[in-house]
Amino acid sequence: MEILKLLWPSLAVIAFSLSAVAVRRWWQLRRNRKADADQAVALAPLAAELGGEVVGADRAAAWSADLRGPLASHVTGFVDKLLQRSKPRYDLALDFRRGPWHVRVAQASMRRQGSRGVIRLQEHRFEVSTARIAPMRLTRRQHTDFLGRSVAPGYLSGWLAAQPLTVARTNAEWLPLRLPPETDHEFAVFANDLAVASRAFTPEALEWLVDQADALPVVIGRFLSLTFENGIVYTTMRGPIDEQTVLPVVDAIVGALDRMPDVRPRHPAAV
Repeated sequence: MEILKLLWPSLAVIAFSLSAVAVRRWWQLRRNRKADADQAVALAPLAAELGGEVVGADRAAAWSADLRGPLASHVTGFVDKLLQRSKPRYDLALDFRRGPWHVRVAQASMRRQGSRGVIRLQEHRFEVSTARIAPMRLTRRQHTDFLGRSVAPGYLSGWLAAQPLTVARTNAEWLPLRLPPETDHEFAVFANDLAVASRAFTPEALEWLVDQADALPVVIGRFLSLTFENGIVYTTMRGPIDEQTVLPVVDAIVGALDRMPDVRPRHPAAV
């Protein structure tokens, strides 16, 4: 009994601390759910205009989730694991068709420890379903750093040459494709089959992407990267879905696909 009396102040402090953590976590989850609900409402008019729909977490997983998980760059390292406070999950998605192309814009989030408490990280992924072709990736080259200083030609070469999962897990070839000089300055292309990539990335498709990338918001256009893998073309961007940029980004992608002779539309449920 005497021991209990001695420990009681410490036990009370521990109980209070645990209660405070539980209440704070409940409040954060409630706030996040409300934010998702509000965003779904905000996206509904755009979905209706496009003849599509906004779907909730139970149906919101990206088509490419098995190829690249949500917020993958934030859950790979040891430090990332220590800071992680929840599993990444898809919260909502916007589905619609743009011409013959089936499109999904899926939004994911996770809770992570920040310098001033737990924060919510979010990203959204643009996907277009296509007929299956050999894996390839097109990425915008970087000629300056974040301070506007000129950089060497090999700047971010690891990012440019990063292998998609279907290539990495089979140890398949992943080779650079030399583009015409006027577009090789703008984009780096790596592919599993150079003949397929050469036929796909026509001058018309590349010129279209150059024009569209320059017209997109700076952060989106500057870091534009399109991965073609397992019948899906996708690109991932930070933050929640912005209804103002959905169509410009989607139109940039499908406009390029329209100019790529070997790339055809496919229903996402088709095997």
